[in-house]
Formats: sequence, C-alpha cells, structure tokens
Amino acid sequence: MIAWRIPGPGHRLATLLVLVVAVMGVSTGAESAPVDKKAAVDQKLDRAQHRAQRARGRESVLTGEVEQYTRRIRTLQARLTPLRTRSERLDGELARVRARLSLLTRRLGIERARLAAAEDTLTKRRELLSRRLVELYVRGEPDLALVLMQSGSLSEVLATSDLVERIANRDAALARSVSDYADETRRTRDAIAEVRAEVAVSEDRAQVAAVDARAAKAGLERQESGVAKLLAGRRGLLKDVRGDRKEAEAEARGLQARSAKLAATIRAAQGLPPAPSGTVAVGPPSSAGLVWPVSGPITSSFGPRWGRMHEGIDISGSSGTPIAAAASGTVIVSGWSGGYGNLVVVDHGNGISTAYAHNSSLAVTTGQTVSQGTVLAGMGTTGNSTGVHTHFEVRVNGTAVNPIDYL
Repeated sequence: MIAWRIPGPGHRLATLLVLVVAVMGVSTGAESAPVDKKAAVDQKLDRAQHRAQRARGRESVLTGEVEQYTRRIRTLQARLTPLRTRSERLDGELARVRARLSLLTRRLGIERARLAAAEDTLTKRRELLSRRLVELYVRGEPDLALVLMQSGSLSEVLATSDLVERIANRDAALARSVSDYADETRRTRDAIAEVRAEVAVSEDRAQVAAVDARAAKAGLERQESGVAKLLAGRRGLLKDVRGDRKEAEAEARGLQARSAKLAATIRAAQGLPPAPSGTVAVGPPSSAGLVWPVSGPITSSFGPRWGRMHEGIDISGSSGTPIAAAASGTVIVSGWSGGYGNLVVVDHGNGISTAYAHNSSLAVTTGQTVSQGTVLAGMGTTGNSTGVHTHFEVRVNGTAVNPIDYL
C-alpha cells in the first residue's frame, strides 16, 4: 500500500482533485466499456441484418425463377403429351403400312410365279394352236361325201364327222383358254402394280409425318431438358441462399440478444429504468385495423419536408416511452438501420407493414410474432434524429402511404 503524505491545505486540495479525476476516469472507463461493446455488437448486428435482407431478396428472386421454370416445364409437358401420342400413332401407322407392303411384296412374288407359269402355258398353247392351224390349212377340212364314197359305210362317215367336231371344239377351247390366260395375267399384273403404288405412297406419307412428329417431339424434349437443368440449378442456389438467410437471421438474433443485454447493463449503470416490455393498452382499432403506436403530439406530418419526402409521421414523447405494435404480425426487422437508428418493422400480411424508428431500445427480435399492442421498443432519438420521438410509417406493398389514413 502506498501512503500519501499531505503536508498542507494546498497540497490536500491538489491531492483531492487528483483523486476525483482518477475516480472519474475509472468510472468513465468502466461505463464506456459496455457502450463500446454494444456499438461493436450493433455494427455486427447491422451487417448480419443486411446480409439476411440481401439473402431474403435473393431468395425471393430465385423463388420467382423456380416458379417460372416450373410453369415452363408444365407448359412444355402439356405440349409434349399430344405430340408423343401423335408420334406413337404415326409410328404405328407406318409399321402397319410397311407390314402391308411386305405382304404385298410376298403376294407379288406369288403372282409373278403364277404369271410366269401362265405365260409358259400360254406360250405352249399358242404353239399348239399354231401347229393345229397349220395342219388344218395344209390338210383342209374333210369332205363327208368323199369319205362316204371311199368307205362305203355310214358308220365310218358318222365317226369321221364326230371326230372333226371334237377337233373343232378342242381348237375353240384352246383359243379361249389362251385368251383367258392373257386377260387374267394382265389384270393380276395391273392390280398388283396399282396396290403397290398406293401402298408406297402411303408409306412415304406416313414416314414423312412420323419423322416430322419425332422431330417436333425431340425439339420440345430438348427444351424441357434445358429448362429442367436450369430449374435444378436455381433450386440448388435457392437452397444455398435459404441456408445463408437462416444462418444470418440466427446470427442476428444472437447479436440482438447480446445488444439487448448490453443495453440493460448500460441503462442500469446510468440509473435508467429497464426497457419496456409486455403490452400497452390501446384504443379501438381504426377501419383499417390499426391503432396508434404511442400517444403524443405529431411534430412532423407525412409529405415533402426539407426538399425530400418525409415518409411517415413523427410522434413526440419522453425517452423510453413504450412503443406498441399497431396491429398483429411478424417482426421482419429489429435492429440498427442507418438513419432510422434502432428500427422495428412488422409485417401484418396483405401487403401492409409498419415501421417504428429512432428507438432507444428494442423489445422484440426478428421473426417474433406479436399481437396488437405488444411493446416493440422504447422511444428514443437514435439515428438521424433531432429529438426524442417515434417516426412511424405505414407501407402498402412496400410503398409509403400517409399513416393518418390508416389510424
């Protein structure tokens, strides 16, 4: 222990001043440590919230792209279904036509064999007929009177006459058969040629139609495959972004808890009451379903101010006054936000959200569900603020509107 020797009153006064300064220095240093820590935590919190906000924006974009690609795939599949059915039908028709053509080819082979046999028979009969005609021409027809005189017998005459008639009949039948073979051969050949030509045309048409259908189907299937790859890629990115967003939100919640704890430590060191919590009694909601977040005079209205748009109303009051949720919803922002200072934003659904800025303390965290009247924060003057007040905004689909129209 060091013993201080104070010889006189002047020295005692100087020593006292030194001790006071030392004590003040120790006290100031002790109090500044939590403040510095809270500032560092709030900076980290701000970065985490910005990261989460960017991730939410990216997630929203990717979700839209996933839905878009999914709709494109459904459209392509709807177009592919009839094409696949048509392609299968045309392939079936082509197979049937080819089977018919194969059958006709076999039939044509059979008919050609028959035709060759008929032509061979026709040739032989024509030769036989030619020889018979030559014989008749050379010999001439027999004279019945001459036969009778030479034979002297009527029976011989009758026999000779009958033979001549049979020969004549045979020659006539031979001539008719030659003609019939010729006609049948011609008809068979013409019929086969006609059917074969018809089937060949049908095959060409069916083949062209089947090729076109397969080409169209293949084109749509390539598009479907390409979109499916894009969809898989976007889903992978969406999964990563969601993971980043959840990680950032978890980090922000942890930092908010640390910030709130440090704020409580600072308020206790400064002799201030704890930050407000719980609920605040509110009046009946307006026709829009909102209540006033705090009671107090409006010091600045919605509209142009100082050369720019003032996108809310300012309600004045004392530091730490509890700020209530204008309606039930989900906290989507709770933390430091640049010129807004300590900011709370609540999403009420149906595109409506409310914002509460310049708070001295925060009583809720991002992701928390709140009821109408739940204390969100304590009034303050953080951020770009000229005095203690609450800057209150109402936004519809992200666009700021006059809060008075909803209160």
